[in-house]
Amino acid sequence: MGLRKAVQTRTVIGQATGLIAAVQGCTPQQGFQLLVAMSQHHNVKLHTIAVKLLDLAAELGPRQAVRAVHLSAEPAGRVGGVDWPGVDVVHAARQLVAAYDAANTSGDEQPEVRRQLADQVTLAGQLLAEKLTEVGWLPDS
Repeated sequence: MGLRKAVQTRTVIGQATGLIAAVQGCTPQQGFQLLVAMSQHHNVKLHTIAVKLLDLAAELGPRQAVRAVHLSAEPAGRVGGVDWPGVDVVHAARQLVAAYDAANTSGDEQPEVRRQLADQVTLAGQLLAEKLTEVGWLPDS
């Protein structure tokens, strides 16, 4: 069982590394180092940040997901000494991930609780879409 889990973990980390390398235009080794930096910054296991990045990429697309996770590691909305307009996007993306995690891990079978959690995910998704539109990463509908 341990070998199967190790292979799955390595596969997810490899996919996230490749995603970062492709989006950032860097080598796989540099992509892995960026993934490690994200993991350390967010104080979560490497596998966990890789899974979240891949889930976010499915929702936002690869470029926005890498930006959201990677640039959130920069202090107070500054990237290379320049103000970065995506800080609100990062916060909205974090809210969506938190709502999604809460909905998936609740285990509550009460319909009202499930409905409330689903509503939180929907609202967080709408907020993220608004923020992405504000910074020009998503076209106006």
